[in-house]
Amino acid sequence: MTFYLGLTGGIATGKSTASRILKELGCQVIDSDLIAHQQAEVGQVSWQRILEEFGPDFFNEDKSLNRKKLGQYVFANPKALAKLSEITQGEVLKEVQKQMKDSQASVCVIDVPLLFEAGWQDYFDAVLLIAAPEEVELDRLMKRDSLSEAEAKRRMQVQLPLGEKRLLASYVLENTGTIEELRDKLSNLLKTIA
Repeated sequence: MTFYLGLTGGIATGKSTASRILKELGCQVIDSDLIAHQQAEVGQVSWQRILEEFGPDFFNEDKSLNRKKLGQYVFANPKALAKLSEITQGEVLKEVQKQMKDSQASVCVIDVPLLFEAGWQDYFDAVLLIAAPEEVELDRLMKRDSLSEAEAKRRMQVQLPLGEKRLLASYVLENTGTIEELRDKLSNLLKTIA
């Protein structure tokens, strides 16, 4: 029987690294961001709905979605972000649930950046939160995405505070050390659930 582990974290806490490590440790990983990107490709349902809602200004000459431009807009406009989430989340959830149903793995990890914000926690047997101190998160985000401090803070404020996520998660792993330390923590966690 498959154990379904939701994986989330604050922005730039190391969730993607944890996801990669879990895959290396033998888990199946369903990446909700990848699914969302696929569904926003030219001609797909989400692409069409984004075009209808936001207009052609957020698309490149080849009709592909200009993710950076749309991201800058929605992270500065909470109503627009809510609308974008409404457009994409339902379709993403359908595909995530299909892949979960098809899983043959003993542990299936579902990587969902905004898991608690979307209210998806009840779809999984447990939820793992990858956490880091806010100042580490801010520094990593600014470096990773070449953002100003103000832009990075705006993106962080869209998410539930890590303190609230800690209360909702089944497991919390602090990612303040090396990748090897994170690997050890994840390996030990898998021993308790698999």
